[in-house]
Amino acid sequence: MRALEGWVAAASRWSARLGGAVILLSALLVTAEVVLRNLPGTRGVTLHSFDLTHWGFAAAVAFGFAHALASRAHIRIDVLYALGPLWLRAGLDALAMLAMAAMASVMAWHAWGVVLTSLRLGARPNSTLDVPLALPQGIWAAGLTWFAAVAVLLAAVALVRLATGRLDALHRAAGAQGEGMTAEDLR
Repeated sequence: MRALEGWVAAASRWSARLGGAVILLSALLVTAEVVLRNLPGTRGVTLHSFDLTHWGFAAAVAFGFAHALASRAHIRIDVLYALGPLWLRAGLDALAMLAMAAMASVMAWHAWGVVLTSLRLGARPNSTLDVPLALPQGIWAAGLTWFAAVAVLLAAVALVRLATGRLDALHRAAGAQGEGMTAEDLR
């Protein structure tokens, strides 16, 4: 199970790095377009940065969700959580993973619905960039599908650990990164 979790973490880290590279390229594209607008003789030259950066950002965020989940970087409010015993925290961790898997799966399902609708309609952007909208939407939906796959896998691992009584391993893998406030802090 650890090898599988390690593979998921590594693949998610690379997908997040790819997303970061897309955001960096977006910044460079916008910069190049602004510079070109102000150079003599480049009137009318467009790099379509508006459309491309929006699509790139959506894909980068979608692929980044999986890395945030695999590295336990999502924000959690854990004031009361940290005060509970291990069995309660592990149960809440498993419940949180199940809820995340359900939410990510619904997001991926609806994203593919958007892609299929765009394909059916032959949708194109309202700009001079004549690309079928299903293409960038498909990349975005693939990112959300990767997020859903990671969430479902990690939820399954959490449930196995909960069922086998490996509460400490479950808490280490799916729990809040910091222990937050403890009972001693309140005394």
